[in-house]
Amino acid sequence: MYACSWSEVPVVEGLPNNFRQAVAGREMSVNRIRWTHPTELPFHVHDDAEQAIVMLEGRIEFTIDEVDMVLSAGDVAFVSRGAVHGGRSIEGDAVFVEVFTPLKVDLLPGFLGTPNPAPQGESA
Repeated sequence: MYACSWSEVPVVEGLPNNFRQAVAGREMSVNRIRWTHPTELPFHVHDDAEQAIVMLEGRIEFTIDEVDMVLSAGDVAFVSRGAVHGGRSIEGDAVFVEVFTPLKVDLLPGFLGTPNPAPQGESA
């Protein structure tokens, strides 16, 4: 299959109020994320992938390597491999798409290995 609808993809609550739908090809993964207020994404690192965030709705506070920003609908941010990053909701719902390359198999429903990302200072 080369295409699907988000309505066909299971929703997983990975952290409190942080809902993920995950799909993947052979070399990249794409996730639709919905944060309901309040939610917080602890600071962490992806040593194994680069990440892009494409905001669709709402606003979030996000920090990448100690640079604080507010991301709103229409904004795009990139998280380099090894960059310390995290964020939190501001109000209401925020919806964004995140893309990982190479793919993050550990974010797919049914993955039974060690979850990633581990909070900064802890190993995955």
